[in-house]
Amino acid sequence: MKEGPLAKVVLFGERGDHMKKPVTKGATLALGLSLAAGACAAQTPTAIQSRPQLVVLIAVDQMRGDLVDRYAGIYTGGFRRFLDHGYRFSVASHAHANTETAAGHATISTGVFPSRSGIVSNNWDERTADTWAPMYALGDSLSPVLGVEGMPGRSPKNLLRSGLADWVLAADPQARAVSLSSKDRAAITLAGHSRAETYWIAPTLARFVTSTYYRSAYPDWVTRFNETRMLEIVADSAWIQSVPESQRGLARPDSAAYEYDGIHTAFPHLAWLESDSSRPSRNAWALGAQPRADRAVQLLAQEAVKALDLGQRGRVDYLGLSFSSTDYVGHAFGPYSQEQLENLMHLDRQLGELFAFLDREVGEGRWVAGLTADHGVMTMPEHLVSSGEDLAARRIDPAAVAGGLQAAVTEATGAGGSYDQVAERLARLVEQRGLVAKAYTHRELTVGEPADSFATFFRNSYYPGRAAGDLSRLGVEVRFGYHHLVSRLTGTAHGSVYWYDRYVPFLLLGAGVHPGSSGEAVYTVDLAPTLAGLAAIPAPGDLDGKPVYR
Repeated sequence: MKEGPLAKVVLFGERGDHMKKPVTKGATLALGLSLAAGACAAQTPTAIQSRPQLVVLIAVDQMRGDLVDRYAGIYTGGFRRFLDHGYRFSVASHAHANTETAAGHATISTGVFPSRSGIVSNNWDERTADTWAPMYALGDSLSPVLGVEGMPGRSPKNLLRSGLADWVLAADPQARAVSLSSKDRAAITLAGHSRAETYWIAPTLARFVTSTYYRSAYPDWVTRFNETRMLEIVADSAWIQSVPESQRGLARPDSAAYEYDGIHTAFPHLAWLESDSSRPSRNAWALGAQPRADRAVQLLAQEAVKALDLGQRGRVDYLGLSFSSTDYVGHAFGPYSQEQLENLMHLDRQLGELFAFLDREVGEGRWVAGLTADHGVMTMPEHLVSSGEDLAARRIDPAAVAGGLQAAVTEATGAGGSYDQVAERLARLVEQRGLVAKAYTHRELTVGEPADSFATFFRNSYYPGRAAGDLSRLGVEVRFGYHHLVSRLTGTAHGSVYWYDRYVPFLLLGAGVHPGSSGEAVYTVDLAPTLAGLAAIPAPGDLDGKPVYR
């Protein structure tokens, strides 16, 4: 099956042996930490000084891989520095099916697939005795948000593997780690299980918060930032287009009826006008879907470097950063919109400022960074049709799909039989009725060779007892049609197994990295072990990923 115009498809078996081996269940966090710690050899002072003193792991939420080239003409800052002075793998992707934020960040951080990290989606149903209970990926009622009454607790409790931050701290207990994002599911997964300084933005409060898992009180540098810089950032609520007229042709024309809410579809965007007190998700968008949210992450990162002397104490420290505005903007306006062009121009400048800051504070050549994304996104189907890229692209009413699937569930379960028999019956029903392009039972995903390349990606997303969707509880995973958007009536989404959702950047920059590029197929599970290798940090020996740059 061809995946369409974007598909320089990298399928199962096209790479090294580590992509061919079956996924092994039951690898625990304790094993990962012990492997990392056990591999640590004593470092001589000379060896330490020759290594980068700061490892920076960067995820840009929803930055599809083609946006690196499409908008290259406006890049003058951080992305330009990656392209001119860093090393780029141009064919990089996720190798799992559920391309969502929590799963993607956990994969990037741990170097293993969701089938082993346990973070299979943003939300899932967890098997408890004979019932299923809803679970948020980073939910933990025993770790309330610090200083905020009534806000749901957060921690890495559900994450089953160690991550790059854990490996850094296992190699040197005196090292320091910081992880920051607009989103809790990004900041926490990039921090692994470490007690790193981990902060995310509470949109309704417009301030950075953490949970009691990490701290018992906020440090002065975070409190000061919330009370000064954060207030300044939030006050700047008007988003006005600043991309030069000559560069606006890189994106499609501003304003389309299929964007955002069908009303606020063109510049300028005014947060006070586009927010809604009755819809918290709208308020989150009003803050997040502008460059200012990423600006806050960048500036707090710089405060962290100064306050904690990251990379300046003869230790190898860790800084994890996830920039989320690209995701908010992308969902509302799409990857080829004027808004996304504007947003990525600002992020490029913010990254450029951050890297210049690190050169001054840590020292040029004394830090190393890797950048990727947690997932891609589907281009607006209306644009795919009007541009002639895919005349079959379309939106499908999610209510109609849900109704058809529920009817199939009722019929499949009503006929009785064993769990596997019901799953097999349900899978064939949804296929025969044209509700999905393909259905896979959990038995098909876990026994024998995968039926096709997509089945491999679904296998890499499956963890027993964690069901991402109604059909998953009944033992079935489904693949909808290519470029068939079923979750939104305006805007766009991600989450599929297709190339446009799996295709992401893979960029390296800094100490030990020489300018260049490669068309070798690499995967997001490779980034953490690659950065660990560049910093001489021992990583667990049983990862799904491997160092791809030496």
